Amino acid sequence: MKIGIFTDTYFPQVNGVTFTISAWKKKLEEKGHKVYIYYPAGKYKPQKRELPFRSVDLRFYDGYKVAVPSRRMNEINDLEIVHIHGLFGMAMAGLYVSKKYRLPKILTYHTQADEYLKYITKNKPLKKTLMELYSFWEKRLLNSCQIVTCPSNTTKEKLLDKGVKNLTILSNGIDLDFFKPVKTEKFKNKYNIKAKRVIGFCGRLDYGKHLEDLIEISNKFDGEIIIVGEGPAKNHYQKIAAGKKNIKFMKFLSREEILSFYSLLDFFIFPSTAETQGLVALEAMACGTPVIGGSAIALKEIIRDGMNGYLYKKEYKNDLIKKIELAYKNKDKLSNNCRKYVTCHSIDKTIEKLIKIYEKLLASNKK
Repeated sequence: MKIGIFTDTYFPQVNGVTFTISAWKKKLEEKGHKVYIYYPAGKYKPQKRELPFRSVDLRFYDGYKVAVPSRRMNEINDLEIVHIHGLFGMAMAGLYVSKKYRLPKILTYHTQADEYLKYITKNKPLKKTLMELYSFWEKRLLNSCQIVTCPSNTTKEKLLDKGVKNLTILSNGIDLDFFKPVKTEKFKNKYNIKAKRVIGFCGRLDYGKHLEDLIEISNKFDGEIIIVGEGPAKNHYQKIAAGKKNIKFMKFLSREEILSFYSLLDFFIFPSTAETQGLVALEAMACGTPVIGGSAIALKEIIRDGMNGYLYKKEYKNDLIKKIELAYKNKDKLSNNCRKYVTCHSIDKTIEKLIKIYEKLLASNKK
């Protein structure tokens, strides 16, 4: 098959969507398929079958770019399937190509963009207008596709409530050959990590991650808290953490070092309220690290309370620190269960299901 992936986010951006697309491309091509990735141009040297579109900076969201229409759309003429990963500029490019060449189209829903739009402006009338426009566009885009995949039941239910049809659940998948426990001494020495107890978070630092929950328990936690990542809310979180000596901020780590980071943590703390799946939580579990997360959205599905981590209730001020202490009492049990649990999210199982979806689309398109 010749598959065209149209995505609003790709390298050099570091996030779950980028790494999911890259991993899917690799696995699909190992099985003999050709995957072309179309994305907004940035400071990244394209690899084989990666084709950038002209782009402009998204002014209110640091690090993101928006693709603009270009003649490149008219150069795309040898695809069998259009697979959209995004809701904006490249989604429109995918729709155009699909319509022009009468190709079946599938969309993978990664991000609840409305959860992030609310932070764009404090102007209530403008915010309301933006949310209404977005809701209209999101529903129209998703219902124009023959299939919409989403990574969790919770996300599926939210989309059903919005009037979206043709939904199927497809985990983003974890490469269990890559994500596994590793030795951490070299990493600890490099970054001067000496505490006996270490907890932390890694990911894009957005407001929807609600890392204030983690920061605010610092004076009750006898150990070190490490927050890894970059993003538009980083300064906000650093201001909240000012003066707290046991909190360390680090920039994005390489894929190799992130394994050491996950492996050295006692627990991965995930306060986010905007996850469609929570890929970093699954990565941490694959490295044997239990996850303590907010009882919200998709995290309620992947965190099995008392089995591979704990859920805390955000409305109770001390519940997070209580669940951390409870987790320390059951650390070995939780860690042993983590690797067993993530096998159901193996990327090989994801790709196997995705290929069947593609085959179904191609067959229905020939009728």
